[in-house]
Amino acid sequence: MIKVYGFGASFGLPDPSPFVVKVANYLRMIGVPYEMLAGDARKAPKGKLPYISDGGQVVADSSFIIDYLRKTYKDLDVGMSAHDRAIATSCKSMLEEHLYFVMVTQRWKEDRGYDILKQRFAATMKNAGVPGFLIPTVSGFVRKQVIKAVNAQGMGRHTPEEIEDIAVSLLDALSELLGDHPYFLGDTPRSIDATVFAWLWLIIDAPYEGRVKQHACSKANLVRYNTHMKQTYWKDWKSVT
Repeated sequence: MIKVYGFGASFGLPDPSPFVVKVANYLRMIGVPYEMLAGDARKAPKGKLPYISDGGQVVADSSFIIDYLRKTYKDLDVGMSAHDRAIATSCKSMLEEHLYFVMVTQRWKEDRGYDILKQRFAATMKNAGVPGFLIPTVSGFVRKQVIKAVNAQGMGRHTPEEIEDIAVSLLDALSELLGDHPYFLGDTPRSIDATVFAWLWLIIDAPYEGRVKQHACSKANLVRYNTHMKQTYWKDWKSVT
C-alpha cells in the first residue's frame, strides 16, 4: 500500500496542506489504496511535505508524485487535447503559485488566521516528536520563517485588502473556467481535478472566515463542484477536528 506522508488531519479535512490533499485526491480518483501518515518535513527528501513511499520507491513533491502515479498506475489525462492540457497547466500554476500564497499569507502572517492555525500546528509538531516545552518557541520560529518566505515571494508585502482582491480575481477566473461542467474540463475527471478540488476544499470547508471564503461560497458552480467531488471520492471520509 502506498504511504502518503503529510501533516495530519485537521479542521475536519484530511490535511491542512492542499498539496497533500491533492495527492490523496488523485489516489482516490484512480482507486489506488493508500495510507496517510504523519510526516516530518525536517526528514522529508526535499524538506517539504508531501512525499510518498511505494515499496522501495520514494517520490517527493506533489507534482512529481502525480506524474509517478500517472505513469505507474493510471493516467487520467489520456486522450486530452493540447488545448485542455494548456488550460490545466495554466490553472495549476494559478492555484499553486498564486492562490496558495494567498492562503499561506492569510493563515500565517495575518493574526486572525494564525490564531486559528497555531493550535493545530502545535498538535502537528507534537505528533512529529517535538517536546512540549519547545513547541511555542518552534512555532514562533516557523512563523517568522514563513513570513520571511511570503515577503520574499511578494504576497506578504500586500495589505490584507489587496490580498483579498487577488484571491477574488483568481476565484472569479476559476469559476469562469469551470462553467457548468461536473469536472473541471468537462464530463471526464482529469488529474487537474485533484488540484482544483484540493484548493477549493481547503477554502470552502476550512474554518478561516472572511471575504475569500465568502466569495468562493457565493459562486454556485464552485460550491457544486466541491460538493460533487466530496460525494464522489470522499464518501467514507470521517471528519476529524
